[in-house]
Amino acid sequence: MSDRKLPPSAGAGASGKATLAHPAGRRAATVAIDMPVEITGKTVNGESFRRATRTTYVNAHGARLILTATTEIEPAILLINKTTGTQAQCHLVYQKKIMGGKYELGIEFVAPQPRFWGIAFPPEDWSRAERKIPPFTNR
Repeated sequence: MSDRKLPPSAGAGASGKATLAHPAGRRAATVAIDMPVEITGKTVNGESFRRATRTTYVNAHGARLILTATTEIEPAILLINKTTGTQAQCHLVYQKKIMGGKYELGIEFVAPQPRFWGIAFPPEDWSRAERKIPPFTNR
């Protein structure tokens, strides 16, 4: 299978370890977090599928997931947050084969879902460099 790159759609528990990234060009802060999810949809051959997996990164607009095995899938998928039971319609933005026969998927919510993940995202203008660190006191 070749890497499948799709254009972004128009308009469009956790391990406890999370880090923040906000690369240039991103619409929202992205949090690295391992969260259980399930995706359902159809393959390009019209067969229905349902797969349990975990996230690697999330934000209010979607997520990056890793699947252990897959075939090319149709862009419209349903994402289920296994921690909260919340469901959201999504579009497959990209599907890329990576090492070990695994596939990396980029998915985007049809509409932004800042509460889907059950975590608080920092404000858009938040900067780790500007975070105030309490002064060290020598007692």
